[in-house]
Amino acid sequence: MEKSRARRDVAIIEQCAMSEAGLRHLLPAVGNYQFYFFKDYAAFMHALPWTPFFALIYSLSAVRAQRLECLKVMCDLAQTRPGQQRIVLAGNDMEARLVSHFSPVALHGIISKTAPLEGVRQQLRKWLSDKQRVNETILNLWYYSYERVLNQTEREILYYTALGYPIANIAVRLERNCKSIRAHKLSLMAKLGVDTDAGLFYAADILVQMQRTLLESADSRRQIPA
Repeated sequence: MEKSRARRDVAIIEQCAMSEAGLRHLLPAVGNYQFYFFKDYAAFMHALPWTPFFALIYSLSAVRAQRLECLKVMCDLAQTRPGQQRIVLAGNDMEARLVSHFSPVALHGIISKTAPLEGVRQQLRKWLSDKQRVNETILNLWYYSYERVLNQTEREILYYTALGYPIANIAVRLERNCKSIRAHKLSLMAKLGVDTDAGLFYAADILVQMQRTLLESADSRRQIPA
């Protein structure tokens, strides 16, 4: 009876069958947990009334639609189930860094699936065994550091990058010269850990999605009758 009470139920959203098979092999060594796999958030929500999940692990694979859904899911859980742990498995190192910068809510953890298997296993074990509330562990993201916080100009450059603006057009929009914008862009790329324009666009895409998610969430709360 005591052993049954100690077990915790953990939900995992994973759309890829091959990744699911890999996680099924990896996770049994994490600890005394029961893992449930779901293809999407709707399937997870359908099971929620029957199983009081202790944590949700959202597995990404560098697909834009998944990142958007992940941001919405984390916002929803932060509002409706603040005591439930929220963990993200990113598709690669860059995605892990960028999601950690732009997640609109606090996460218990985020790590790349390309990390060594034992490292992933140890981090999951550590996060899942954490008994603190998420608000007490805010900003304990795997890649977070205060030196990487973006300033307003850098965020504006990211925003216009997502819209497809070249440096010359961004300079006009921000009323700066091209040399200044180029310097800010290089600083921005260094902070985000990307070294190509494609990587910067990837970061910009996540930022824009996050902003839209927050606006949608705020609009939804305003529409709820008092």
